[in-house]
Order: sequence, then structure tokens, then C-alpha cells
Amino acid sequence: MTLLKHIQSYGKLAFLFLLAVPFFSVLVFSEEKGDERAPALQASEQKSEGDTQAARQQRLYELRQKARNTLLGKLKLSEGKWSKIQVLPPIDYVNLKSPESIFEVVKESFQAFDKEIPVVTGNYKLKSVSLEKLRIAVAESKSDILVVSVILPSNVDIYLYDKRTPYQIYAHSEEFIEGNQTSMPIEMAKHYAQLGIRRALFRYISEQFYDLPRDDTPPILKSEIPRAIASYQAVEMINREAKSNFYGSVTWGAALTQGATNKLWNSSLISIELGAKLSEDWYAELAADICAYNFGVASLKYLVSDREEPFRFMIGMGAAVSTDRHTFDWDQTNDIQGRKFYAVPSVAVLFPISDVYLKLESRAYFGLDGASRIYTVIPGIHILF
Repeated sequence: MTLLKHIQSYGKLAFLFLLAVPFFSVLVFSEEKGDERAPALQASEQKSEGDTQAARQQRLYELRQKARNTLLGKLKLSEGKWSKIQVLPPIDYVNLKSPESIFEVVKESFQAFDKEIPVVTGNYKLKSVSLEKLRIAVAESKSDILVVSVILPSNVDIYLYDKRTPYQIYAHSEEFIEGNQTSMPIEMAKHYAQLGIRRALFRYISEQFYDLPRDDTPPILKSEIPRAIASYQAVEMINREAKSNFYGSVTWGAALTQGATNKLWNSSLISIELGAKLSEDWYAELAADICAYNFGVASLKYLVSDREEPFRFMIGMGAAVSTDRHTFDWDQTNDIQGRKFYAVPSVAVLFPISDVYLKLESRAYFGLDGASRIYTVIPGIHILF
């Protein structure tokens, strides 16, 4: 009986062994086939990864080209010319030894996109940054785009202002990872200025603008504006100076003459003047003076003005010819006879009253013969049209 049990037990073991042999044979064969396929699978994965990397690089290249084209488009005016880009001196709180190096960094950053982009340095200095101060600066510097840097002990701030978008300012602040600086090495300033201008340009092409604080205005500007002030006629009157290309003056004053005998003679003088604008501040003027002598005067004049001051000044240099025939008065010294030629420097002060100017002008006539001199003082009215 015991023997029969042993036989049955060994029979079961033999049956299990017979089942296990085919199973392990299939397993070993599968592992060998898997080892044969592994290099092919790995190569396929590497090829797929390479294709992904190439696609990623192509996408990055396309994004860079799109950003470059967007920036170049924004830097051009409507007529296709480059905008005038001006870099103002940095507002420096760390006493940089070479502030002009910041200009070089900004210039290189712009011209990295196109060598033809005009970038110049300006002498207009800002004491602080606000929307109104940037508007005044862009008008005074006669530029289209301003770049202003502020060097602080803890960071560099870059401001970019485009006058075509007068209510938007693009800015970036780059913090020093080295901590606060009391005396900054120039290479460190250049490095952070380069980071700041590049990231400010990114904000510029992405239209990520920044709201600066606005200066307080006088109380009168906070009151309600009457409709009459904002009328078309009022606006035309305010803009007349900027839009006018001609002016006329009528003056009445006095002239003091001195001839070969050095005797002085004074007489009344009437002057009529007509001027034409040659450029923004330059004018050509023709004048007729009538006193003890008749003068015809041709002058080139320069207008000196300040937005914050009501006064205007005109400085001129010209030439004149005189005659003593058919005069308004008679010089009883008879020191200046016949036709004479003169060099005529002049200076005038203008003060606005409503839509005209009060004018006070003085001229000096120096005879080319060296023997005659005439001095005039003539107040009057100056009208733009």
C-alpha cells in the first residue's frame, strides 16, 4: 500500500516535469528573440527622439524669425523709414565710472536685429521717470522712440517709450543676484543692462505695457473744461504757432544815426516786416524801414522758444541798403548821403497776447564803408498766419 502511494506521488512529479519542459523552452526562445529585437527598437526610439528635437529647433527658429520681423515692423514709420531711436543718459544711483557704456549695450541690442537701425545718444537728462516727463523728453529730443535706464543699487530698470503709442510704456526690471551694490563694476552694469533691454524689447513686441505714475496737475486743470475752450476755433488758435508758415509785423519806434562827423541825429521810424518759415526754427525776413533814411532789409532769423515760458526770442543777421531820397524825416547833419550798404544784426522779444504777439525789436546798421552807423528800437505787433 505504501509502495502504491509512492508510485502515484512520483507519477505526479513526472507529469509536472513533462509540462514544465515545453513552457521553459518557449520562455527561453522568447527571451532570445527579444534580445535580437532590442537594438532595432532602440534605434527606432533614437530616430523618433531626433525627429522631435529637429522639429523643436525648427519651431524655435520660426518663433525667433517671427519676433524679429515683428520688432523690425514696429521700428519702422508708416512711410517705411526707420524710427529715430534715442538713448538718454542713465539715471545713475551707483556712480558708474562709464555711463556711456550703457548706450553701447542698448545700441548693440537693437542692431543685433538689423545693422541699419539708427540708434543715437541724447543729452536730455531726466531726474525721474513719469509719463509726462517721457512725453516732454520725446518732444525736446525730437525722437520717435526713447530708451531710459535707471541704475539702482538693487536692480536695473529699462524704460522704452514710443511716441506713436503715447499712453503705453514698456519696462523691465532686472534684479542683481549678487545683492545690493554701492559701487558697481562696469561689466556687471553692462551685463544686466543687456538683459534688461532684451526683455524690455520682448515686452515691446508682445504689447506688454506698463502703467507709470502720472504727475499731479495744477488744480485749474482738474476742473471741468467749458465747451467754448474745446471749440474748433480755440484749438486752431492754440495750434496757430505750430501750423503757421508766415508772419507779419508792424512797428513804430525811433532811430539814432551817426555819420562821418560822429554827430548824432534821431528820428521817428516805421517798419513793416514779412517773414516765411524755412524750417522748424529758421525764418527768412524782408523789411522796409522808413525814417530819416529808407532801408530795405533782408535777414535770416532764428526763433528761440521754451514750452514752459511765454516769451519768444528772435535773433537775426542780415544785409540792408539805404537811400536818402523821399524819406519820412530829414537828417540835418547830412552825414550819410547817397546809397549805402549795411550789415544788420538784430534781436527781438515776443510776448503773446491772445492770438497776436507784442514785439520789441532792436537793430544795428553797420555801414560797410565803416563811417556810418544807425541804431533802432521799434516796438509793435507781430501776427502769425
